[in-house]
Amino acid sequence: MGPPEAQDADPLVTVVVPSHRRADGLTTLLDALAGQTLPRERWELVVVHTYDAHDADRLFEAHELARAGRLRHIAVDPESARPTLQRNLGWRAARGELIAFTDDDCRPAPDWLERLVERALEYPGAIVQGTTRPDPRDESAFASPHVRTIWVEAPGRDTQTCNILYERAQLARIGGFDERFPAAAGEDIDLALRAQASGAVLVGAPDALVYHAIDALSLREKVQHDRKWAHLVYLVKRHPELRRQQLLLGVWWKREHLGAMLALVALAAAPRRPSALLGLWLYYMTERNRYGRSAGARSRAIREMPAHWLIEMAEIGWFIRGSVRYRTLVL
Repeated sequence: MGPPEAQDADPLVTVVVPSHRRADGLTTLLDALAGQTLPRERWELVVVHTYDAHDADRLFEAHELARAGRLRHIAVDPESARPTLQRNLGWRAARGELIAFTDDDCRPAPDWLERLVERALEYPGAIVQGTTRPDPRDESAFASPHVRTIWVEAPGRDTQTCNILYERAQLARIGGFDERFPAAAGEDIDLALRAQASGAVLVGAPDALVYHAIDALSLREKVQHDRKWAHLVYLVKRHPELRRQQLLLGVWWKREHLGAMLALVALAAAPRRPSALLGLWLYYMTERNRYGRSAGARSRAIREMPAHWLIEMAEIGWFIRGSVRYRTLVL
C-alpha cells in the first residue's frame, strides 16, 4: 500500500477503483482524476488491484496523486480477485463519508467528482448516478460492428459502477457488494436494489460525466465477452420483482432476444408455412434503428443484421446456461 502523507482531516469522498490487467486504462484514469476540480483535500483515491510490486511501483508511487497523499493502493491475489471483492475492500478502507465508484477503463470529466458530490449533498442518503458516454477519443472503434462500451442516461435502470456514488454508512448497513456474484454482471444492480429496499432513493447527476472506453471486438470476442450474461439469471433469482419491472413478458432480458428467437422460429417454419416469415419482419423492425434512423444508418444495420442475430442467439444460449445453473428461467 502506498504511504499517504498525513492529513489534517478525513476527506469528504473516497473514489474506489478495482483494476485488473488494464494498466494503460488505469494510467488514463489516474491522470483524469489528477485534473479534478474538487479541491484535493476533500477527496482521496483507493485503487484495489492485481499488479505485482514492480508494476504497482511504476503505476502508483511516482504519480502526482500519490505524492500529494491522495492515492492509496491495495494489492490482492489475481487468482481470487473479482470486482465485488475489490470494491468491498476499497470502500471498507475508505476515509470519506461518500464513496464514488468508477472503473479503470473510464476517463472522468474534470468536474465529475465535484458535480457528483454536489448532488449527494443536495440529497443526503441518496444513490447518485452520473452520466456515462463512449469516449470520443476512441470514436474510430465504432467502425467495428461489435464494440464494448457503456452509455448511461442518469439515472438509469442498471446503476453501473462506472459512475455512481453511495454513502459509506449505507454500504455498511447493507453489507456492500454481494461477493457470490461470480462475474461482473448484475452485482451493481443488486447493490442498488438492496440499498433502495433499505430506504435510499436513486437520483441522477446528469452533469457528472464519465467517458467509457470503446473496445472494438471480433465476432468471437464479442460472443465470449457476453458469456458473463449467464450470471444475470442469479440477479433475477435474487430479485424476482425484476420479472415484472424489467423483463419483457416476464422472461426476456431484452427485446432483441425475443426478436432473434422469432426470426429463428420463422426460418425453421417457413418451408411448411411461408406466413411464418413474418417473424423475420419483426426482427428487422427490432434491429433497423440500431445505429439511427438515417438511410446510411439503416443500411449499415441491415448489412450487419446477420452477425448481430448470431450474437443475440449466443446471448440467449448464455442465459439458458445460467437458467440451468440457477434454476430459474431468463432468456
